[in-house]
Amino acid sequence: MANSASHRLEQAARHALRGTENRPHFKPIDVGDVVLADTESAIARHIHEHYNDAAAIEMEGAGVAQAAHLTGTLDTLIIRGISDKADPDKNERDAEGSQPQAAKNAAAAAIAILRQLEPANAAGAPAQGVAPASSAAETGGTEAPGSRSRQERLDLARGGALGRRLVLLRPVPAHRREAVLEWMSEHPEPALVVPEGQVRVLVGPMGAGKSERAGRWLEEGLGVAELDDGVEHPVWLDARTVTTSLLAAVKEAIGGDPQRPCRTVIGDLDSPAPRQADQLLDEARHLVLVWPMVIVLATSREGVKAAPEERLNAAVWPWERGADLLRCVLGEEPPRAAWTPEAPLLVMATRITGGKQIDTSPLQLLSGLARDIVERERPQADDQTWDRLARLATRILTYLEPVPAASFGTDPQVWTLTETGLVVDDEAGLRVALPLFEQYFAAHALRSGAVGLGEAAGARSFPGWRYALAAFAVSTVPEETAEQWMRRLARANPAAPSWILDEIGRPRRLPVHREAPEENTDPSVEAGRRLREAVQAFLAGFGACGTQLAHHHDGQLVQWGARLHGRGLVLREAREATQPELVLLPDGPLDSALATGWQSGTAFDMPAGHLERWRWSRERLSEPLARLLRQRRLPLPAGSPLERERVWFLAQPTMKIRHHRWTEPVIPLADLRAAVAEMMNRVNASPMSRWQSGSAQVDSHDIRWINERLTGLPSEHLTPPRPLPDRRSPANRRPWQDYSPELTVSIPTDVLRDAVTGYRDLVTENFPRF
Repeated sequence: MANSASHRLEQAARHALRGTENRPHFKPIDVGDVVLADTESAIARHIHEHYNDAAAIEMEGAGVAQAAHLTGTLDTLIIRGISDKADPDKNERDAEGSQPQAAKNAAAAAIAILRQLEPANAAGAPAQGVAPASSAAETGGTEAPGSRSRQERLDLARGGALGRRLVLLRPVPAHRREAVLEWMSEHPEPALVVPEGQVRVLVGPMGAGKSERAGRWLEEGLGVAELDDGVEHPVWLDARTVTTSLLAAVKEAIGGDPQRPCRTVIGDLDSPAPRQADQLLDEARHLVLVWPMVIVLATSREGVKAAPEERLNAAVWPWERGADLLRCVLGEEPPRAAWTPEAPLLVMATRITGGKQIDTSPLQLLSGLARDIVERERPQADDQTWDRLARLATRILTYLEPVPAASFGTDPQVWTLTETGLVVDDEAGLRVALPLFEQYFAAHALRSGAVGLGEAAGARSFPGWRYALAAFAVSTVPEETAEQWMRRLARANPAAPSWILDEIGRPRRLPVHREAPEENTDPSVEAGRRLREAVQAFLAGFGACGTQLAHHHDGQLVQWGARLHGRGLVLREAREATQPELVLLPDGPLDSALATGWQSGTAFDMPAGHLERWRWSRERLSEPLARLLRQRRLPLPAGSPLERERVWFLAQPTMKIRHHRWTEPVIPLADLRAAVAEMMNRVNASPMSRWQSGSAQVDSHDIRWINERLTGLPSEHLTPPRPLPDRRSPANRRPWQDYSPELTVSIPTDVLRDAVTGYRDLVTENFPRF
C-alpha cells in the first residue's frame, strides 16, 4: 500500500529546508520489517527490480502514515535521517556514530518544518495570536489585512506591482506604454539573486533602473506565491512610509509574523534622513536574523552604509538590449549613437520623441525629464497651485516624510494638487507621484527664492535637499548663476558644494568664454583671484580650524603671488605679508622668490572647465584637513576634556626630546615651560620647524598650541589625565591587577563620558555648519 505526504507539509518542508547544510531529498521510501545490510540479498534484488525509484528503506513510518490516513483529518510527512547505505559497511558506520548523527539531522529538519507551519485550532481558524498572511502595503481601502482571502491579497499585490510599473513608465508616451509593457514581459532581465535570510542593497545613481529591477524581483516572487500556498506574498515598502519599525511594517502588510518565505523590498532607502536610513538597514538585518524565511532587497543611491557583501551594483544594460528597448519606445529605429550604457533609457526616449538635445550628461537628462513630462501632460494648474506644489516639495524634503493633508491646507487646496496627477494623497499623507517631480518643484522653490540656499544647505536640511540642489538646481542654471550659488553654498556649509561636485561629476559642457579682465588687471592676477575667491568661500564655512587649512598671518590669509605660463599657473604664498591679497609673481628663479619673502609654491594646469575652480579649491584644502585629523590637531574650546588630554600627550614627547628620555609619571611644569620656551625661539624664526627623538615628534603647530595652554595651568606639576594605579604590588602579574575595582569601573566611565563630550566639542568648534 502506498501513502503520499500531504502537499501542504511537503511544500512547507521544501521551503523550510531550502539552503540548509544537509540537503534534503524528497523521494519515495520503501518500508519493511527487516534490516538490510547486503546489496546482493534477495530482498535487495526485489526492491531494485520492483521499487527502483526508492531512495531509502525504513521500518516504522508506514504504520504512522496508515493510522493518520484512517483518521481522515491528519496530514503526514515522514522524515528519515540516513545513517548508512544498506550495504556490508552498515555495522562499521553504526560504530562510527552515524545513527545519532542521522537522528540529529532528522530532528533539526522536523523543527525547521514545524516553525514554518502556522498552528490551527480545531475549527481550522488561525490559532490565537496568529493572523493569516495578508498585505497592508497594497491596501487600497480600509479593510483589515487579516480579513481578506489569500486570493484577494495576491490580487492587491499584483495590482500594486502593475501600478508601480506604470508609474515608472510615465516618461514613455501614452500610446507606446502597452508596447513597452509587452516588450518587458517578453524580454525579462536576469533575475537579481538575494539568498534566503539575507539583506541586499541595490545601489546606483538616479535613473539607473533600480526600482524597475526591484519591481521585477518582487514580481518574480509574486509569481511563486500565486503557485505555492507555502509562500507569502511579497511586500513593497517605501522607506519614508516606515514610521514605526520595519518588523511592524512587514507584519502589518502580511497580517502576522513572517513565518513563510517572504520577499520584502524597501524602496528608496536613501530618501529619509541618513540616520533613519541606517536604522532601517539595521532593522532589516535583525529581521532576517530572527525570521530567516524573509529576504530583503533595498534600493538606494550612493551613500548608504551597506556592507560590501550586502551591496549589489545596478549594472548597465548591454548595448543591444538598450537599443532594442529604445526601438520599442520610439516605434522606429533610434538615431545613431542615441544611447550610451550609462544614460537612463526611458529618459533618452522621452528626449528623442520631444526633439530635445540628447548629447548631455545623465544628470542633466534626468533634470530635464520632469520638465518634459509636465510640458507634455500640461496639468491644469494656476500659479497658486504651482506654488503649493513647490511648498509641498519643500515640506517633504525638509522633514523627509509624507505631509498630512490636514496640516498642509484645506480640502479644496489638496484637491487641486491631486487633480494635477503630480501628487498622491493616501493613508501615509501627501507625497509627490515621482521623486523626479519632488526634486523639480523643490528646485523651483530655490530658483524663485521661496527657500534660501543657506536654508537648504543647512546641516539638518541638506540630506533631504542634496539631490534637488545638485541635479535640478546647480547643474541646470546658467554658469554664472551656478558660480554664485556655489560661493553661497560653500559659506553656508562646505560639505554641500563638495557633495554636489561629486554628484554632478564633470558635465559634458565646454568651457564658457569669459570676459577679458578689466583694464589694468593682469591675467595672472585675475586667474589667481578666481581661485583665491573659491578657497576663501570654503574657509568661511569652517570653524576654528579654517585658519589652519591655509597659511594665515595674524588671522588673515597670506598674500598670493600668481603667474600664468601658457595653460599653467604658478602660485606661491607669502611668508607673512597679507596685503594686497594678490600680486603678480616675480618672473625669476626659485631662490630669488624665496629670498624676497615667498614660500615654496606649486605649478599646475589652470582649472578652466565648469565649476573646476571649486574642485581645485576642495583638493587644495583636503590634505591639510586630513593632516589635522591624522595628527589630532583640530582646535578645541577651552575646558574641553580632550584639551586636557592633548596637553599631556604633547608634553610627553616634548620632555623626551629635551631630555632624550622621560619615564616619570608626572611632569614638573617649570621644566616643561623651559623646554617649550626654548622651542618657541626656533618657531618664531622659521615658517615651520620639527623635532624628533625616537618615536617622539612635534612641530611648530604643536609647540604654539601647548605654549598658549601652559600659561593657564595653576599647579606645579602636570599629571596624567587618568588616575594612576592604586594597588601596585610585586605579586601582581598583570597591569590590570594594579587597579582597584572602583578605579576599574570609574576610569572607563570617565573615558566614555569625555569621548562623547570631546567629540561634540570638536564638531561644534570646527564644523559648526556641517
